[in-house]
Amino acid sequence: MRRAALRLFARNGYAGTSIRAIAREVGLSESVLYAHFASKQAIFDAVLAEFGPSGPPAPANPTEADADPPRYLRELVHAFLDEWDTPDARLLISLLARDGLLHTPALREAVEAMRTSVAGLLERWIATGRLPPDRGSARDLALAFTAPIGLTRILYLHAGATGEERATARADILRHVETFARTFR
Repeated sequence: MRRAALRLFARNGYAGTSIRAIAREVGLSESVLYAHFASKQAIFDAVLAEFGPSGPPAPANPTEADADPPRYLRELVHAFLDEWDTPDARLLISLLARDGLLHTPALREAVEAMRTSVAGLLERWIATGRLPPDRGSARDLALAFTAPIGLTRILYLHAGATGEERATARADILRHVETFARTFR
């Protein structure tokens, strides 16, 4: 049901999607849908909870992450690209962009959590000498690392993206990671 609602919200926007349309899409009556969700907003919230930002990755095993920080960052980004380049994730980013939801507190908190997680890794790598301290603060480096990745996701990993656009996004992001990896030299 949530996946069907996501498709409708992405195609029609929040305002253009009705409870009736969602019920019809999933083959239920409106009353049955209301028995599970109090409102359209409750359905929307359930969609965001299931398909929305999952937050930062689980903390890396320090030994693995510290053994080769550039490799770890590459693997981290590959994992996110695999997650973001799914039909559901592309529908969600289209919905967020279409309805002006890129500025919601929940999304801002997810982005901040990711940046804080990356800054923590970078701070550890600076403290242990794996990253030269003259490259910038961990917070500034985390912003420099994550911002282009997030922007590329919004621009190219959406529901209407062609295979070529998606491949370009992946290539651009991976090139960015390689450029960033040079800060470790």
